[in-house]
Amino acid sequence: MGKRIQFALEEQRTYYSQKLLVIGVYNTQVLNNMTLSELKNEYNYFYRNDPQVKRKGSASV
Repeated sequence: MGKRIQFALEEQRTYYSQKLLVIGVYNTQVLNNMTLSELKNEYNYFYRNDPQVKRKGSASV
């Protein structure tokens, strides 16, 4: 059972790393130093969130 969990975690790490590499956010050296949780959070930030873009002429304080 331990081997299966380890394999699943490695698969997740590979998946998230590849997705982040495709968009060019990080290089492999940075990704290798990130935890799986950090990879997931970064993936969700770039792929799931719609960044709020401020429009010209909008009042900002």
